[in-house]
Amino acid sequence: MTSPRPTSGGDAAADQPPEAREARERIADLPSELGAALRPILPDVADEILTAIRLEVDEYRRPFEGRFGDAVRSGVEFTLGEFVAMLEDPARQPAGTEMIEQLGRGEVRSGRTLDALQAAYRCGARVAWRRFGDAARAHGADQRTLIRLGDAIFAYIHRLAALSVAGWADEQTLRAGATQRSRDALVRLIASSTRVPVEDLDAAAQALAWAPPREVAVVVLMGSENAGDLLRIDPGVVAAARDGAVIGIVPVPTALARVREALRHAPAVLGPTVPWPRVGRSYRRARSVAALLDAGRIGTPARPGLVQAVDHLADEVVHANPEAAEDLAAAMLGPIERLPESRRARHLETLRAWLDHRGHGPRMAEALHLHAQTVRYRVARLRETLDVDLDDPDDRFAIELALRWRAGPTSTDRLLPFGDIEHNGPRGEA
Repeated sequence: MTSPRPTSGGDAAADQPPEAREARERIADLPSELGAALRPILPDVADEILTAIRLEVDEYRRPFEGRFGDAVRSGVEFTLGEFVAMLEDPARQPAGTEMIEQLGRGEVRSGRTLDALQAAYRCGARVAWRRFGDAARAHGADQRTLIRLGDAIFAYIHRLAALSVAGWADEQTLRAGATQRSRDALVRLIASSTRVPVEDLDAAAQALAWAPPREVAVVVLMGSENAGDLLRIDPGVVAAARDGAVIGIVPVPTALARVREALRHAPAVLGPTVPWPRVGRSYRRARSVAALLDAGRIGTPARPGLVQAVDHLADEVVHANPEAAEDLAAAMLGPIERLPESRRARHLETLRAWLDHRGHGPRMAEALHLHAQTVRYRVARLRETLDVDLDDPDDRFAIELALRWRAGPTSTDRLLPFGDIEHNGPRGEA
């Protein structure tokens, strides 16, 4: 057989992607008359490749019929013919780029990853290498030519795979944009300040091609504007960025455990589980607790992590009307707050213990590390200071609410944190 030919193509070849340039160079390194040995067997090689793909690639294990069959068969026949045409004429510009990219786009449209298509390419390369190698050997090709033929085949397949990856990525980008717009629309509905009819929710879910489960929970991921932070946790989660946070609709129970595990150390709030038509309720609850956390009204845990809104019902009630809560705190705790700092701290400590232990003297003494008589003295002074009756259930309830309101970090200038008061064993009053 004759010696290999130099590659031609000039600047056009230099402008091609590296995979295309390498394929051209490998093919140009082969003798052109090899094409005459390969072209007659192309139909048989195409049939053998199709059979091998059906047998070895699970996703393609079905008859090659209809549009799907036509696309696969056309792709195999075209690429084999293109390889031989480039072998016969190294100056030939590669054709069929759009067709190969469409194979990648088709995988997205069929709901598959590129794994199946890549496996089909590998399968085709193996069959082509074996059949082309046999034909080239029968035509008199030496060992060095056969090796170069194998290199050319696999470089060519690498080019095809790169084109399909590009098509797949472009289709994913287009679909991701449209899909995210649909996610945004659904999240915007559940975050609406007015109650949204379930028919509108269902229509938005249908536009997203998302089947709402019977029950859902809404999660608010604070401090993030990347919906992917939630989307990558579970494919069933619908998420979108809104108002400085990422809002996620979590199917229950299928995705709930994974979301809890993934966000266990994240600054996030999980709303209550609700029926799908009441998804807005879960959103409002999660947002409410997130706002309280952000404002420091319910404190910050030592290890920030996922907060359950159901654990903060009382806090939501207390902080629902800040002006009313402030007035209540002033009315209930005003007499204590006007005391000098040292006396104020003792009174608050005693009041908290009295409420925690329902006025039980021995338990209060144990909690405060004080003698029982000192506790009785403190309680008496506390009763004299307050304008309310500690034995009255309504007054006790009001004082509890007032203490919860005052417990926020923003109020430490008025109330000493109970944990900051030192205990040195039994002591008397100053």
